[in-house]
Amino acid sequence: MIAERTYRLTRLLRGLGGSEPEVVRTMSEGALVVRLDEGVVPLTSDLQDLGRTWRYRVGPAGRDHADPATVEFSATVGGDALRPLSPVRVTAQREEGGIRLAWIRRTRRDGDAWEPVDVPLGEDGERYGIDIFRNGAVRRTLTSTQPSVLYSSADELADFGAPQAELSVRVAQISAVAGRGFERTAMVSIL
Repeated sequence: MIAERTYRLTRLLRGLGGSEPEVVRTMSEGALVVRLDEGVVPLTSDLQDLGRTWRYRVGPAGRDHADPATVEFSATVGGDALRPLSPVRVTAQREEGGIRLAWIRRTRRDGDAWEPVDVPLGEDGERYGIDIFRNGAVRRTLTSTQPSVLYSSADELADFGAPQAELSVRVAQISAVAGRGFERTAMVSIL
């Protein structure tokens, strides 16, 4: 607090819960901040509701829904809440037989605790799609049931004609319900 009803916020942890696309936005000095907590809940948890449009009335707590401060809006239930979050920390390590691409998976559910070594899977099974790019186009797509995959030396030579020092890759976890999740695109140096 630097003055009455005035705070200086620094060193905020941003990008939790799949919100990293919003992290790149810059905010002007004096911008309003809305703190979201456990009071924010999904519009629905029923898969039958996907694609349906609902009407909502939102107003101050403790007031009647007919109060003039209440606003009404419509929202269509989309599948983004069911899509797996993008993996993080993509790495590439040359080993016998090829390049080991690895990443850290994230979860949509119960993943904000700092104590566990690993977050819960949050999906029916673990599956990933990995795209290898050459000149901006997908050259090869690999799949894996663990948070790493071997890009074989034979495939590397077929795709590029020579060993590479870095690779452009895209990794996404795949959900049985929602399909391919949010993607992590990275240019990784091969160690």
